[in-house]
Amino acid sequence: MNRQIDRPKVVLWRPMYHPVGHSLLADKGAELLVVDSGDLSVIKEALCDAKALWVRTPERVTAEILDAGRNLVVVSTSGLGTDNIDIAAATERGILVVNHRGFGRVPVSEHAILMILALGKQLVSGDQAVRNGTAWNRRSGLHLTELAGKTVGIVGIGFIGSELARKLGCAFGCRVLGFDPYADQRLCRLAGVEMLPVLSELLRQSDILVLVPELTAETRGMIGATELAALPKGALVVNVGRGQVLDLEALLRALDSDHLAGAALDVFYPEPLPQGHPLLANPKVILSPHVAGTTIEASFGMAHSAVQQIDDCLHGRMPSSPVNPTAWDCVHSRRPDVKRLDAKMRTPALVV
Repeated sequence: MNRQIDRPKVVLWRPMYHPVGHSLLADKGAELLVVDSGDLSVIKEALCDAKALWVRTPERVTAEILDAGRNLVVVSTSGLGTDNIDIAAATERGILVVNHRGFGRVPVSEHAILMILALGKQLVSGDQAVRNGTAWNRRSGLHLTELAGKTVGIVGIGFIGSELARKLGCAFGCRVLGFDPYADQRLCRLAGVEMLPVLSELLRQSDILVLVPELTAETRGMIGATELAALPKGALVVNVGRGQVLDLEALLRALDSDHLAGAALDVFYPEPLPQGHPLLANPKVILSPHVAGTTIEASFGMAHSAVQQIDDCLHGRMPSSPVNPTAWDCVHSRRPDVKRLDAKMRTPALVV
C-alpha cells in the first residue's frame, strides 16, 4: 500500500515534553521522525514528504519552513501559544494549525505563585547563603515580605490569569487587579478580579505585577521603562507569559536603581539568554528555563491532545482546537479527502 496513506510521516521538531506522545503516534501507525536540531536545513529536509509537524518553542515555523513541507496537512504547537508559527503563511497554504488550550492553567498559575513567594522570602539567595556558610550572619538584615493581603496586578486574564487570581484571592487574601481588553467579564467576576480599563492605573496600585498575556502585536513590548516606573517603589515583577512582552534592559535599569525589589522570569527574549547577559548575574532576579507549563501532568495531557488532533486532521476530521479554521475549507486547503480515506484506510480514530 502507499506509504503516504498507510504510514503518514509525522515530524517532531524537538522531542515532545512527555514521551507518551511518541508511543501514541507510533501505535497509530505513523512514521515518526524526531528532529532534535535547530539547523534549518535539517528540518526542511525532514519535512519534504511529511504530513504533520509538531513543534515546540523556541523553534520557529516560518513561511520558508512551511514551503519545505509541500505535503503538510497540519502543524501542532506544543502548548497554547502560537507566536512561533507564521499563522498567516500557514493559512495561505491551506495548512491547519492546532494548539492545546487549558493545560497550562494549573501549572503556570502555581509557578507564578512559587516565583512570587521565592522573591518575597529571598529563597534562592537564602539557599545559597546556607550552603556557603554566610547565612547566619545576615539573618537580621533581610527584608522578607508576606504575600497575604498584597495587591497583585495581572496582565492577561485568560485560562492562566483567572486561575492565578482565584488562587491569590482564596489562599492569600490578595486584592487582585486585572488588565485585559479582551477578557471574558463573567470569568473575571468568578475569579474575583477587579478589572481596570487602563494599564497605568493597574501598575500604580500593584505591589506585584504578573505578566501572563499571549504575545500579539498589542502586547509585544508593552512593559517598558515607563510602565515599570509607574509601579510603586519596591514592587516585584513576574513574567510567566512571553519574553517579548517585557523590555529586559528597562527591567535591569529599574532593578539597579532599586525602584524594583526583584523580578522572576520563566520566559525571555532572546531565549535562551546569551552567556554573559547581565540578568544572569543579578542577585535580585530568579530565573527558570521556560518550564512553568511543563509539569508531568500537563505534558501528558498536551501530548494526548496533539496526537488526537494530528490524527483527526490526517483523517480529514476537524480537530478540537484549530487556530486558523479557515485553512480547513479554503480553496487551497490540504485537508485529506474523507471519502478517499474511508475507502483506502479503514483505520479507526485514535481514542485517548
